[in-house]
Amino acid sequence: MKKTFCFVLTLFILILSHAQINRTESSCKAKVLQKWEILSQEGHYDEAIFELKKQINLGDKKTKHRDYWHLGQLYAFKNDYDTAIIYIRKSTNIVDLLFDKYWRYYYKGTMAFLKRDKDKLYKYYMKMEKENSAYYEGNTNILKSLYLNFEKQYLDAYNCK
Repeated sequence: MKKTFCFVLTLFILILSHAQINRTESSCKAKVLQKWEILSQEGHYDEAIFELKKQINLGDKKTKHRDYWHLGQLYAFKNDYDTAIIYIRKSTNIVDLLFDKYWRYYYKGTMAFLKRDKDKLYKYYMKMEKENSAYYEGNTNILKSLYLNFEKQYLDAYNCK
């Protein structure tokens, strides 16, 4: 009986410690930045655009839509709103817009800023604020910043805290 108890206790401790290790491993992994992300953070938007376009052309289809979104943002950071709108439109398909309302609000709010439509930006910011999705909290804060800093350029409005 004592051996069985010790065996079960040991097994339980091993399983628990393995679960702890696996849980902390994933939370401790640092995100490896891609070259275009580093260039963007350094303010080298033209070079970042070149690198991201090269990545898109090499063809990882799984990230294509996300890459188009970031490409649109890079153009917006350069104040080229017309080109930004083209790429941001390419980033989101009808399914995303239909079935993910929070993404739809963020997408439409961002587009409203780029099209210089403060009323529409406010409308989508308020929808996100009212519905209050924890998953999209960061996007809600970005729309809030874009709205409160509407007179600024995208880069400055986007980065205001």
